[in-house]
Parts: sequence; C-alpha cells; structure tokens
Amino acid sequence: MKVPHAPKALLMGAMFWAAPAYGQTLAQLTTACVGAGGSARLCTGAAVGAQALQSQVGLLAGTGVEVPGTATTLGTRVGGGPRLAFSVRAGLVDMTFPDLSDPLVIREGGSIATTIHGRVSAGLFEGIQLMPTVGGFLSLDVFGQASLLFLPEGEGLSEGARSYSAGIRVGVLREGFTVPGVSLSVAKRFPDDLARLSAGGPGGFELSSDVTSYRATVGKDLFAVEWLVGLGYEEYDGEVTIDVANTGEQGGRARVTGPVHSDRLMYFGGASTTFGIVLTLSVEAGWAEGFDAVSGWDGPHDPTSSTLFGGLSARLTL
Repeated sequence: MKVPHAPKALLMGAMFWAAPAYGQTLAQLTTACVGAGGSARLCTGAAVGAQALQSQVGLLAGTGVEVPGTATTLGTRVGGGPRLAFSVRAGLVDMTFPDLSDPLVIREGGSIATTIHGRVSAGLFEGIQLMPTVGGFLSLDVFGQASLLFLPEGEGLSEGARSYSAGIRVGVLREGFTVPGVSLSVAKRFPDDLARLSAGGPGGFELSSDVTSYRATVGKDLFAVEWLVGLGYEEYDGEVTIDVANTGEQGGRARVTGPVHSDRLMYFGGASTTFGIVLTLSVEAGWAEGFDAVSGWDGPHDPTSSTLFGGLSARLTL
C-alpha cells in the first residue's frame, strides 16, 4: 500500500498496534473475474472501483478529528461525574471511481459526497497529573456516532446509506499554558452495504465493509482559537461481489466474490472557537493518500490519487 514506512511506524508504535499486510487482493479478484468469463478491462475496472468506493465511503463515515474542535480529552465534571459532549458535523468527500457503464471503461464517475454525523462523547477519566502544569495523562473518552451518507446521484450507486461508529480516545497531555493537548483514538465504523448497480449493463458490484480508524491529534489555543493538526491511519476490510458481462456467453454474467482490503494514511487540520463556554464551532480539512498502482490498469481513475475531505461542526459540552 502507498504508506510511507517512517510515519506509519511512528503512528502505529504510538498506538501499540501493527498493521497486517494484504497481498495482491485486487489482482486476485481480477484473475478470478477473467477466469469466470469477464473481460480483463471490465474486471480490473470493477476491482479498482470497489477499492475506491470502499475507502471513500469509509472516509465519509468518519472525517478528521474524532471529537470535533479539540485535541484534548473531555475529562470529568467537578465531583467526578462524566463530562458529556453532543456534536453535529456536516462533512464532504471528493469521490471518484471508474464508470462501469461502458465495457471499455473510458470514463470516470463521481462527484462530491456529503454526510451528517451525530455524535455523543463522554469523558470517563480525568487522567494522571504528571507535574503541576502537565496533566491529563491516560485520560479516557468514549464516543458513539450515527451518520447519514449521501452518495453521488446518477452514478448507479446506492443513493443514501447509514453508518455507525464507536471508539475510545486516550489523552497523552491535557492542553495548558505550557503544553498542547495531545490525544490518540481508535474507532470502528460500520457503513451499510454498497451497491454499484449493473442492472444488466456491462459491470457492477456489491460491497460490504467495515473500517478501523486511528488518529493522533495535537492542538493548542492561540488568540481564542484552538488550532489542531492530526495524522490518521485507516484500514478498510470487507468483501466484494463483482458482476460483469460474460464475453463468451450472450447475455451471460461473470460473477465472483472475494475479500478486498486496503489501508492508508491521512492528514488533517482545523480550527475552532468557543462561545459561552459550552458551544464550540469548528472547521476542518484534509486529505487521504492513495493506494498502489494496479498492474495493467490505465483507465480513467488513478488509484494512487489522494482523496480530499472537509467538514463543519458544532459541539455542545456539558
């Protein structure tokens, strides 16, 4: 996968986790599809499209920082009760993928996809005070999210979908006068199954997937604005059924099912400001890296290209 070794090793080491390696999954899918009677061009385009949509929908289900507008964990209330935060985020992802409506796959489909996230977060542990001005070490938040995903229209895709997420965020440092806020998080996301409909046309596929997302975020308040930057790592895991026209049988179909896996780094930044102590408004933007080039593919969608995303959020903290 297209993931630089040094940044990836740094992030994974910080999270005590190592990513598994997946072989030539797309090549295996393509070979199986061609063996079932599909053309190499259409089979490869379908496999590339499945990888593209799996990763882009996975990103749409959870853009940027996990708790909008802050790199610092929530902590607890006075008296030790959990601190609660309720947030709404409107996000967007620039989606592109091969257009399978032509057997030669000469066009690229896609447009801006949008999403609405509703999230509840709770601070369960204030963390350990390392020294008088440095605290929040090993503080803990938990969060859950429900999302509506609005995919590009007119592309033969499922027009709307849902996703559910849950995860934890661990504090490294709580923001103070002398130190920034630093936190690490891990979340699991479960988007609805996705169909790229063929309806008797040249090609399509059905895709089920889940996403494991890791984030490392640093933030500091400067002149009443909290600025944050983050590094993320996402792993997409699922199964795809490719359905394309059978070149050796009039009206026949070549249909194969197999796993599709990929992973990539992402980078994001944002700014937020708080009104009346409890209401925080934030904006964020970022990009996710592409994947390895696919052998033999020279179609209109480039698997190595980055994916851009952004969002606006409002968070109420109690």
